[in-house]
Amino acid sequence: MSLKTKERIAGLLLVRVPLAIFLIVILFPFFWILSTSLKQPQEIMSSVLTYIPENLTFENYKKVWSSIGFSRYFLNSFCASGVAVINVTIISLLGGYALARYKFAGKGVVMMLLLLTQMIPGIILVIPLFRVWLRLRLNNTLYSLMLTYSTTQLPFCMVMMSGFFAGLPKELEEAAQIDGCTLLGALFRVLIPTIAPGIVATGAFAFVNSWNDFVYALNFINDQKLFTLPVGLSMMKGEFTIDYGALCAGCIISLIPVLLLFAYIQKYLVKGLASGAVKG
Repeated sequence: MSLKTKERIAGLLLVRVPLAIFLIVILFPFFWILSTSLKQPQEIMSSVLTYIPENLTFENYKKVWSSIGFSRYFLNSFCASGVAVINVTIISLLGGYALARYKFAGKGVVMMLLLLTQMIPGIILVIPLFRVWLRLRLNNTLYSLMLTYSTTQLPFCMVMMSGFFAGLPKELEEAAQIDGCTLLGALFRVLIPTIAPGIVATGAFAFVNSWNDFVYALNFINDQKLFTLPVGLSMMKGEFTIDYGALCAGCIISLIPVLLLFAYIQKYLVKGLASGAVKG
């Protein structure tokens, strides 16, 4: 047996086979959810286990979208997460540029505090934020979620954005200013197009965390018409029975935007995270 053949066998046994097993373990729950969402109630509750639906049906999706009101939950989640992404992206662009380019007293402390905010469990902030929104008369509104998502995602996104700006040479904006651009003009015309992958990575991070939030949405929203998708899914569990088909269909619906987002921006996401890891 040649050395090349031994290397191929070793690579197969030590790398590819473990990765394949790991991938199967990760993807199987998603496959099971998808399979259950396409089954009829009798097949789901049957004592005979089936991995592939015998009688394919989309009634669970119709029931979830129309009867249970997931179309409204979907819109609520999209509005709250979308506004948060816009706010976080704009503010983190300006704040990240300031952290990367300017030197000021306590800069290291500020960066450390921004990172330390990620160590605070979200549940600790529920009561203080609830009292704030109550006094501002924003409780039980989507505005409370928009502002909460924006403020909780902003610190880490600002640190991420400062890393992307730090990876760019200062000569870029200096050259733009020599050609007649103002500082903001150089920022928006030269630097931002250059770090577009980083902006996409930051926006994706903020969107996914906001989209998947359950704690804040559960505590700040009481009106069923304003429920987001995670809260809507939790409300589908009855006291004595659970409609597993509809519940799995709702899970698939909530996954679709995130999957489409990452399918579209995956190349930008990898470039953005890689460029943010390089400091100039």
